[in-house]
Amino acid sequence: MGYQIEEGTRELMTSIICWNNKNEDWYPGLWAVADSRVSSDTGTMTDSLQKLFVLPVNIYQGEAKITRQHPHKILSVCYGFAGSTLIGSSVKDILALCLDNLTETNYYDDRADIPKSIEERMPSIEEIAKLTQKIAQKYLMSVGALHPKNARCEIVVFGFCKKQNDTKIYILKNSPEQPAKIGFEERRISDGEYVILGDRKEDVRKEIERKNITCADKEYWKDRTPIIALQQIIKNSPLATIGGHAQICMANRFVSRTMYISDFTNEKFLLLGFDMLTDFGGVGGFSIVFNPTLAIEERLIE
Repeated sequence: MGYQIEEGTRELMTSIICWNNKNEDWYPGLWAVADSRVSSDTGTMTDSLQKLFVLPVNIYQGEAKITRQHPHKILSVCYGFAGSTLIGSSVKDILALCLDNLTETNYYDDRADIPKSIEERMPSIEEIAKLTQKIAQKYLMSVGALHPKNARCEIVVFGFCKKQNDTKIYILKNSPEQPAKIGFEERRISDGEYVILGDRKEDVRKEIERKNITCADKEYWKDRTPIIALQQIIKNSPLATIGGHAQICMANRFVSRTMYISDFTNEKFLLLGFDMLTDFGGVGGFSIVFNPTLAIEERLIE
C-alpha cells in the first residue's frame, strides 16, 4: 500500500525542541519543550493540547498479575509528538497500555528454568522506541490509506536507560520521500546541539541561537534557552502552526517528569490555557496541583 503526502495539504505540525541540559542544577539530563497548538488548513483547532508525556513501565507480581493492583514501576520513558494528533495521541495510548501490561518471560535450558533478575529483564529505551515504531507504523498505514494529507507524524522517545546506564533519545518519523514508512534514528546530543521536531526547524533554531546570546549572562536561563525561544515564538506567532502554551518534559537517572509554564494573568493561574481554580478545582478531598512550574522572566521575551 502506498500514498503520497502533498505539500500544503497535510495536517500542520507544531514544534518540539530536545537538548542535553546536563549543566542544570535542578534536573540535569535530557529536556524537551513543546507548544500546545493543534492546527489544520482551516486554522487553529485548539491551543491546549498535551504533547509531552512520561509513561511508566510497570510490572505486577504475585496475585497482582491477575488483579492489576499495586504496580511496581521499574522504568519511565518520555514521549512526545508533532504532526498528526490522531496518530501521535493514539500511539501514546497504545504504548502506555503495552508498558502497563508486561509479564515476565520464562527462560529454560535442558534441565530447568533459568532465573533472571529484574535488572536482567529490564527493557532498554531502544526496545521501547522500536515498539513505538511498530505501533506508529500501524496507525500511519491506517490513516494514510484514506487520509494521506493527515498522515504525517514525528515522534520522540527518550529517557534514562537503566540497561545501558545512559540517557537515550530516538526520533521516529515519516517523510515526503518515504511517506508510508516510519523511520528510526538514534540521536546523540552533545553540548549546544538541539533535536527539533515539527515545522520551520531552521526558524526555530535561529531563535534559539538568538536567545543564547540574550541569556548568556543569565545563570538560571543560559542552559534553558529553548524554553525562552519557544515562548518568544508563541508570543510573536510568526509561525501560525506554533502557538498556545509551553510544556516541558525532562529525564535523568533519578526522575522523569513533566513541567508547565505558569501563566499568572488577571489573577488567574493558567496551565496549558486551563484555569487551575475554575476549570479544574478539586476532586473529592484533594486539590489538583502541578508542582513545580516555571515562571518566565518577561524581560527575556521581547
